[in-house]
Amino acid sequence: MRIETDRLVIRDLEQKDKEQLFKIVWQKEVIRFMRDWSEHIPSAESLTGYVDWHQAQKESTDMYECKRYAVALKENDLLIGTVGMGFEDTLNEVEMAYFIDEEYQGKGYATESLVALFDWCMDVSTLDYMILTIDCENIASCKVAEKSGFELFEKRTPIGHKQPNMISDSYYYYRKYRQKNCCFYADNK
Repeated sequence: MRIETDRLVIRDLEQKDKEQLFKIVWQKEVIRFMRDWSEHIPSAESLTGYVDWHQAQKESTDMYECKRYAVALKENDLLIGTVGMGFEDTLNEVEMAYFIDEEYQGKGYATESLVALFDWCMDVSTLDYMILTIDCENIASCKVAEKSGFELFEKRTPIGHKQPNMISDSYYYYRKYRQKNCCFYADNK
């Protein structure tokens, strides 16, 4: 998969991305809000199998598989983060996810990559919408969600379990629906 935006390329992860990805997953805010990455990645080499799996799945358009794509600068193909989607089993919905290197935050790259991947997902699937779940303490990510066209539906406090990667007891649940005048929807409704 390859998507080009004005400033970015969203593409399949490659072995050359391992060092940069390792650096990013050990940054303070990624550890804080997406700790499963750092908990399972003790070294750059430990990403080899992960990247190989994604390479083996690169032709798939199954939105229910947990996939992550490289977010790279168009000018030099430097990986600055990831964006992806997959089935969230506690909610029974397809969720999007993203993170950007702290050096490149605040420049609109997360929004640009999230919008581009959402549009691609709508083009290749029959999903009516996708979701984001964001820890209530992650204000920056909430701003990205809203700038990307996701609508805040509700604040949720799970009873009897905790959402993965949440540091607070509650999270915001966002949805973004496909546009009725684009993509697959327009041809089939």
